[in-house]
Amino acid sequence: MRLFTLILTLMLSCPASADSLLIAAGAGYKKPLTEIYAAFTQATGLKVEATFGNMQQVLAQTRDSGRVDLVIGEQGFLSKTELFERYLDLGQGRLVLAYGPKRLSGYAALTAPEVERIALPDPKKAIYGRAATQFLERSGLLPQIQPKLMTLATVPQVSAYLVAGTVDAGFINITDALGLQDRIAGFDEIPADLYDPPLIVLAFPNERPASEAANAFADFLGSDAAKTILRLYGL
Repeated sequence: MRLFTLILTLMLSCPASADSLLIAAGAGYKKPLTEIYAAFTQATGLKVEATFGNMQQVLAQTRDSGRVDLVIGEQGFLSKTELFERYLDLGQGRLVLAYGPKRLSGYAALTAPEVERIALPDPKKAIYGRAATQFLERSGLLPQIQPKLMTLATVPQVSAYLVAGTVDAGFINITDALGLQDRIAGFDEIPADLYDPPLIVLAFPNERPASEAANAFADFLGSDAAKTILRLYGL
């Protein structure tokens, strides 16, 4: 009922194009979020201005622009900044090892001589780069494959290299892997005990009072339409 009331209020109080939301999010969730934004706009008439990048870029935009209404990213990373006042849980992220031109037999095969290039997002800026590094350290593989590693800025950049066949394997999230499964040789989930699975959340910036539109979007994430999209992409 609350979502319906908010939507009705927004539709009656302003033209459909008068308000919009600026939502900054981790680049690894572009595919499902783009679908959710479209569904939200269709339901409410409110447009979403979307930006995507690694989490350092997201935080810089939130801190410096004063225009970001909502942020979607990993809670542990966001909470350390003290830029946000409350969070809405969207689901747990999952790390996968995806394959470029040829499927491998699993992560142990990364040490094989024929595997020459392995991509991962920047561990200093991207949550799945950090998760990949945790996995490589805990599995004991890092010393053996360190010379093969190629660091890229974001999950979508790793995905682009996989699709192009310019790397043998790459670490991405299951969300991106599911969207690419017809263009890569496959993927395997990394055991959750070998890294700290990220908790993906919707966050409200401290310096940006939550508008009715922002609250309506938060409520929309609890709808069947939004939940179906999130499940489809592994959240």
